Amino acid sequence: MIRRGVLTLLLLVLLISSASAKISADFFQQFQNANRLYQEGKYLEAAEVYEKLVQEKPMAEVYYNLGNAYFKGGKLGLSVLSYLRARNLSPRDRDLLANFFYVTQLIEYKIEDKRNWHARKVSGLLRQMTFEECKLLCFSAYFLFILGLFLSLIFKKRPLFGNVGRMAILLVVLCSLPLLLKYAEFGSGKRGVVTEAQSEVRYGPSMSDRIAFRLVEGLEVVLDDEKEDWYRIRLRDGRSGWTAKSQVTAV
Repeated sequence: MIRRGVLTLLLLVLLISSASAKISADFFQQFQNANRLYQEGKYLEAAEVYEKLVQEKPMAEVYYNLGNAYFKGGKLGLSVLSYLRARNLSPRDRDLLANFFYVTQLIEYKIEDKRNWHARKVSGLLRQMTFEECKLLCFSAYFLFILGLFLSLIFKKRPLFGNVGRMAILLVVLCSLPLLLKYAEFGSGKRGVVTEAQSEVRYGPSMSDRIAFRLVEGLEVVLDDEKEDWYRIRLRDGRSGWTAKSQVTAV
């Protein structure tokens, strides 16, 4: 089902409240046109309009509708890609998560996640927060710590020590962990999705290298490196190799 209500209200409020709103009247009109095309069963035509809209203003609601349109249009890989982009912006949306789970269950080839239990659990928890939320949590904790230290210097004439001080430092560390782990996750490679019906993974970055294995449309991969027209990809089961950039799209 396409999303209209929440985004329509948001767009109207923004358009009315500010003449300099980033979301223009034309954006709103194009969004309505895309929804109409979707309702008429012209899914790929609707997807083209949604794609233009997210280029102008990336929004979770538009990516969600884009994922629905691609799924209805038979583009499984692009549907997964759009849902992942929507999840980056709205990681706790129940409708989005339900649709994403349903679509990924349709992927024929399953990859066993060989990471240990702790790594899988931490990764799952991190996906419940956006990068901006992690930064806000971290900076808020630092602000409160500095404010407490400043007040203690004013009223007590000495830094904040004792149990309260230790608890404050622990709070800062705990609130900083999600951001640090997010950075570590990004540092381990970008995420990508196989967007072609079948992708060949080779031992080296050229067509003359032997094929190591094949992937199917919709699979998530990690992009560890790139060289000209090739990505070095890695799967959750530890296998890796090189595939053409035309076959994989970065999230």
